[in-house]
Amino acid sequence: MTAVRFAVAGLKHFHILTFVNGMRDLPDAQFVGFYDDDPQLREQYSKEFGVPAFASVGELVEATEPEVVGVAVENSKKGAVICELAERGCHVLVDKPLVTSFADLDDVEAAHVKTGKQIGLMLMERYNGPTRAVRELLQSGKLGRMVNFTGLAPHKLKPAGRPEWMFDADLYGGVLNDLCIHNIDLSRWMWDEEPVAVTAAEGCLRFTQYDRFTDHAEVFLEFADSSTAMLRADWLTPEGFPAHGDGRQFFECTEGTIEILAAPDIHRLGEGTIHYDAWDAERTQLAPTPPEKSAFADFVALCRGAQQAELFPADGFRSTRITLYAREAARTGTKIDLRDKL
Repeated sequence: MTAVRFAVAGLKHFHILTFVNGMRDLPDAQFVGFYDDDPQLREQYSKEFGVPAFASVGELVEATEPEVVGVAVENSKKGAVICELAERGCHVLVDKPLVTSFADLDDVEAAHVKTGKQIGLMLMERYNGPTRAVRELLQSGKLGRMVNFTGLAPHKLKPAGRPEWMFDADLYGGVLNDLCIHNIDLSRWMWDEEPVAVTAAEGCLRFTQYDRFTDHAEVFLEFADSSTAMLRADWLTPEGFPAHGDGRQFFECTEGTIEILAAPDIHRLGEGTIHYDAWDAERTQLAPTPPEKSAFADFVALCRGAQQAELFPADGFRSTRITLYAREAARTGTKIDLRDKL
């Protein structure tokens, strides 16, 4: 792979450091600069990164000419930044959520089509060794048909260390949009098809001091053959818990079940424990199936014309649209038929 010039637009969430480190791991990658609208963040990270900082997206692109830009501005501002970067000739990889509204999603999809630039979303479960092992078994036929996937994704909020914008409902977009999208996308990937209906709930029972903040969300997806996914995410992990979150994933299939424990931490990708109970055999522990490429190498290859990838822009768009419909289902208290909406 020839050297890739990469940059960052927005340092509003620490997940952007995953992008920076992942890109730096590529052969001869060049971190050329970053943008943020906060002067203090520009000063802090210019020293930490050792690259120049810029006060606007336009200045960043004109001065550094990046091939790939990672985006982590405030959630509701992402759509405009993504579209500007694509119009300026950059491929874009975004920390979730991609956007917080249907209008912004439509704009981002249109920018992708108009410019031909790749617009990816960091949906890392597709590159997670434990979940890849489950998908491999499903594709082999050993698990039979999927009946239900249950995904639990608890997180620590630790509000004292969170930025103010995260407690502004208009900027943040809600826990469902922020956290549930990972398992929504994983459902699509495991089934290799789209859900036909969604119901959901979203609310706040612990952190009620924040107006319109949501600290828990539940999603129920239905598939055409009556199989289902039940997905839950929250900010309710106690601060004293020894990890950021104790994630669990359960896969019930016609020929057996699998449980993944995201130990030692929900953020330690690839290290989960996989318990496999075949229909007529004793429990065994499975080995993870590491990806052939990192998410970042895969995205750069896509930007450079690769025809195969674990995650295409269309996947990010589709999973985001389902997530936005889940949020609408939670708001209205209705089941939403997705068959004519995807």
